[in-house]
Amino acid sequence: MSTWTTPERPEPPHNPIDERAALEDRLEFHRTTLLLKCGGLTPDKLALRSVPPSTLSLFGLVRHMSGVEAWFHAYDGQPDHLFFWDYVPGSTEGSEKVDIAHAADDLASYQASVARSRAAVAGRSLDEASPGEDYTLRWIYLHMIEEYARHNGHADLLRERIDGATGE
Repeated sequence: MSTWTTPERPEPPHNPIDERAALEDRLEFHRTTLLLKCGGLTPDKLALRSVPPSTLSLFGLVRHMSGVEAWFHAYDGQPDHLFFWDYVPGSTEGSEKVDIAHAADDLASYQASVARSRAAVAGRSLDEASPGEDYTLRWIYLHMIEEYARHNGHADLLRERIDGATGE
């Protein structure tokens, strides 16, 4: 069983050049933080539900965030597709259905979902509303930062219970 590798995570600048850069830098920081929480663990450890009675696992959080990234996907006009096995949009149910045999596929799906998000909103105005919605891109960035921050807190607890690792 191979382990997930730990990515490099640059600290966002304390004096960003503008609002867009600040939002993008902070979101990237949180995306990388989630992957750092998973780094060095085998798929069976990633799937461990280490804080009973919760059914959350690190693997489940990654799967969930693959789907949540779809807030950005609406901007690319492409048909939406699921980024991992058995995901139900708008639900945390998919995060509970983890199969360690699909760990590498689900990590690749998460990375593809994030890449699609970046591409979908590149160069778009923060004031642009999401197609068919009344949410601006600015609001979506803020929502995603808060979503990642919340789930990174969960990831802290899960990882600490798995192997005692703490910190960012």
